[in-house]
Amino acid sequence: MAHDNRRFINAVSWIIRTGVPDRDLPPEYGDWKNTHRRFSRWRDRDVWKTIAAELIGEVDTQWLMIDATYSKVHADGCTAVGGNQAIGRTQGGSIRKSTLL
Repeated sequence: MAHDNRRFINAVSWIIRTGVPDRDLPPEYGDWKNTHRRFSRWRDRDVWKTIAAELIGEVDTQWLMIDATYSKVHADGCTAVGGNQAIGRTQGGSIRKSTLL
């Protein structure tokens, strides 16, 4: 078993959190090739599934909620007359506000 599991888990967490390719892993987390190789071995041996199952445990759905501010209803469900009025794109359209010119 490898001696530095914490650094490996931190490296994998950093890659997942930032969404960057493995090769952009900062050097303080170790060599990216070794991290990727070890990640793949753990994946193939279902170690990640075991860890997730232990951390999640039994799911309690008693207080499960859906945020209604995000859910959109079909036009028939909100008594809209004449089709999809008020259920189209948002006011800004599909262009992100952070687009630089």
